[in-house]
Amino acid sequence: MTTITKDKAKSAGLSKKTKDTIFIIGMLALPVLHFFVFYVYVNINSILMAFQLPTDGVKPIWSLENFKTIFVEFAQSNSLILSALKNTLIFFFSGLLITLPLSILMCYFLYKRIAGYKIYRVIFFLPNIISASVIAVLFRYLIAGNGPISVLYQLVGAKIPPFLSDSRYALSTILFYTIFFGLGGNLILFSGAMTNIETSILEAGKIDGVGMLGEIIYIVIPLIWPTLSTVLIFNFIGIFNASGPILLFTRGAYDTYTISYWIYDRVAFHNELNYPAAVGLFFTAIGAPIAILMRWLLTRNLDDVSM
Repeated sequence: MTTITKDKAKSAGLSKKTKDTIFIIGMLALPVLHFFVFYVYVNINSILMAFQLPTDGVKPIWSLENFKTIFVEFAQSNSLILSALKNTLIFFFSGLLITLPLSILMCYFLYKRIAGYKIYRVIFFLPNIISASVIAVLFRYLIAGNGPISVLYQLVGAKIPPFLSDSRYALSTILFYTIFFGLGGNLILFSGAMTNIETSILEAGKIDGVGMLGEIIYIVIPLIWPTLSTVLIFNFIGIFNASGPILLFTRGAYDTYTISYWIYDRVAFHNELNYPAAVGLFFTAIGAPIAILMRWLLTRNLDDVSM
């Protein structure tokens, strides 16, 4: 009787293991399929299209003509690709040299628990919770000719500039938008890293006469360097993807094209596939070594900090 009971339990155990295996395979099947279809297949197909010319026939025409066109456009002073590259680098370096330092400084003051720091934390992070479309519409209303900002201009007897409909102001306006509303993007990462800093380290710095600026440079930044270096690496990985909400504001008009939006525009509105694929592959071939080099430079002497 005992033997039969053990056999039944063993059989039930095997059955449960089989069910668990089927469940795990079923749960993983969809994401794995999604990965192979929408990442592996799409990227391989994009690479192949870069070496093909558009044709109505069944058999593709293999050529390097798309890459030749890229260099031809770079040689032209009025090239749209060249202008898009310039704007892309402007967005990238503004994020690297303005948004990132301001984010660190903002998180530092929140870490020091200034008056109302909890409210400021919510305010700065709020744009990352609300839909980008909603924020963009609100911003457009604020700077519109009959919006609240126009009232301030009227008080000083001036007329509000066409911020998003003039090439003199459009790029700068979008740049301001990305900087101002991008400050809270790294709030959780940097705040979490600073929270792990022991107060005894900061107290020792105060005893040695370290001021606020010295505390940031010589204590805080070195101790959050693992987090900061990771953020920097991700920035360099997307160096040629740097962009603002071009689609929501100008759709590339008034000299606001960036590389990523130019590719989207060519595919979505002009039904071009091969040349945008070549442009994407070209900048990937340049950006990948830069990202690898920066990863090596930023992490070669990186030691885990024990808190």
